[in-house]
Amino acid sequence: MDKKIITALVVGASFAGGMLINSNIVRADSEFSGIVNTTKITSLYNDDGKLVTNRALAANTPWLTDKKIQIGDMGDFYRVSTHEFVKAGDVQLQHGQSENGIVRAGSNGALVYNYSNGDYKATDRKLSANSSWRYNHTDIVGSKTWYQVSSDGWINSDDASTSTAIDNTGVAKINYAPDSGIDLWQGYGTNKVATGQKLYNGSEWRFDSKVIDANGDAWYQVGNNQWLEGTYLQITNEKFDQAAAEIWDPNFAAVKVNNDTTIYNNNDYNSGKKGSAYAGQTLQVDSTLQNGNVTWYEVSNGGWIPSSAATQITTYRSPIILNGKTKDQAISDVIAAAKQELGKPYVWNAKGPDSFDCSGLMQYVFRQATGQNIGS
Repeated sequence: MDKKIITALVVGASFAGGMLINSNIVRADSEFSGIVNTTKITSLYNDDGKLVTNRALAANTPWLTDKKIQIGDMGDFYRVSTHEFVKAGDVQLQHGQSENGIVRAGSNGALVYNYSNGDYKATDRKLSANSSWRYNHTDIVGSKTWYQVSSDGWINSDDASTSTAIDNTGVAKINYAPDSGIDLWQGYGTNKVATGQKLYNGSEWRFDSKVIDANGDAWYQVGNNQWLEGTYLQITNEKFDQAAAEIWDPNFAAVKVNNDTTIYNNNDYNSGKKGSAYAGQTLQVDSTLQNGNVTWYEVSNGGWIPSSAATQITTYRSPIILNGKTKDQAISDVIAAAKQELGKPYVWNAKGPDSFDCSGLMQYVFRQATGQNIGS
């Protein structure tokens, strides 16, 4: 039986006044209308739970379903034809919105729910604290956002977030922003709303909270739910321990000082002493520069140290999501976006749109092509 015939039977079944329920079926849920997507070549079963041996459903195909039942001790099944069913674990029940991203379980883990007939029901499964999961559908019910992280597994925004909160405080200085200034936002990420207030180059703002959103952008809280997006900010952290340094930030890297060392005025041993750093200290660095055979780190609160005196702290950036594009499409879009910027001046640490340095240009064009921040 091909897909068209099965689909026709399913559509016909939705108008049937009723159907014979086999004695092996323990429970039959109320009828509903939905779509299940196969995650692999998927076996079919009859009313008795016996395998249909002469056909199966192709991988990655959608099928109309109108009922979820339980057959004996075999678990839950979805009906895809008058007397044919698929195991719930072999398919994804499609509802909500198709959306891809990374969601992270909270510090207490995230309880996994199953979706059935318009309701989320808790299971005995729980995702590990601070673990990251790729989702492909979202659903909003009341004040909660739900994320589908497996074929029949959902977690919600009470237990998980697409943003990573970072425990550090400091001062954000606006640098190299467009002449029009940057927006002060109420909220951050996809929930941001412009306040109408513009902030300009040279102004400094104390922040007491920071998050990295699902697109890889850093946001700094400078007032009561008032936030600055980090692209044009030079950050001087006041509270900045190794735990905070180990979380990826698109605007800077971090190093751990190997031994007591001088912080120099410039990227040159002969430039004079600006200050000192002690062994074990964690420093934020805004950029690196090669001077002869020596690599130098630019310390965010001023000065430079040689790479021989410090070790970079490894941080991990979640994979870039291409938002439905193929790899070749994304590459083509990045190249096209870069060509649009030809002729604009080079300015150290600038990130566009009026001027760029090398890494700032890459950060800018990848954002245009993928909507995500790869860091500078």
